[in-house]
Amino acid sequence: MIQNKKTDIPPELFSLYQAHERKASKFLENGDFVSAEQEYRFVLSEILHAQGNNTRYHKGGPYHQIGYCLFLQDKGNDALKYFQYAFIEDCMSIDNFPKLPAFLNLNHVYKISYGDLHKLFSQVKKDIAIDTPLNPEGYLEIYTDSRNKIESIDLTKEKKVFVGGNYKNIVILRYIQDEINELGKSPILAIDFKEDISENIYFHSMLLLKDCGSAIFEITFDSGHLMEIESAFKGMPEGNILLLFQKKTSEEEEHYITKMLLGVGVKPVGYMRIGDLKEIIKKFLNNIKPALTETTGTKTSVSITAP
Repeated sequence: MIQNKKTDIPPELFSLYQAHERKASKFLENGDFVSAEQEYRFVLSEILHAQGNNTRYHKGGPYHQIGYCLFLQDKGNDALKYFQYAFIEDCMSIDNFPKLPAFLNLNHVYKISYGDLHKLFSQVKKDIAIDTPLNPEGYLEIYTDSRNKIESIDLTKEKKVFVGGNYKNIVILRYIQDEINELGKSPILAIDFKEDISENIYFHSMLLLKDCGSAIFEITFDSGHLMEIESAFKGMPEGNILLLFQKKTSEEEEHYITKMLLGVGVKPVGYMRIGDLKEIIKKFLNNIKPALTETTGTKTSVSITAP
């Protein structure tokens, strides 16, 4: 939750937020996304009631988490609205352009341009200097009714590409994310959905992975993503899964981690240069298959080799 001297919620409300967030986390662990959403909606209603008509408290946390719960329910359009509300809250509370989870999801996943989001940020800053908007829902409605465009895409399972790997290798993961964006898909990187990255990020990775049509894992550095890979093979065609590792020499064919992945049916692909990585990702995304359903679908293997 964003902390800002001008907008901090009172301690008793913050304690309430933490208590219901713990409850929401338990519901998420059990796959009950609806009940988790209800916990965050309750907190939001309490904060709105407490602020009344004259005081504004920062509400980016619950708005974002409601969006996250809706996203996990495959309600992409509803989630989009709540990520927008969270972004507006961030714009009101933070002096600089807020590149926080709400922005990352709107920009990377829903492909709302940086220009559109910065225009919204600038307008919020102008308006808040005159009169503080207390409700981002009403503010967004007024903003879009004033012929301001916020263009986004309609999300489908086939468009969502999960990005997994060790976050110590975040520079490469961000590069993979950018390449997926460039090729017209929506990269799903779990770290972008969480305000508190100290939480078990791999648990949230598993939740997000289930609704993606394909996945790219960078496996050079070992981490908890082995469970994610195993989960991906249960729900995707093998040709929709790409395993990448950094090669030290052009002759290097195998990677130590492949011993843990024996029998999965997909051979990890090595790369030595960013240019190699770019071409591998492009070839992979051009060959992905329709996602498996629960009742039909046969796994197919697609061979991808480094250029």
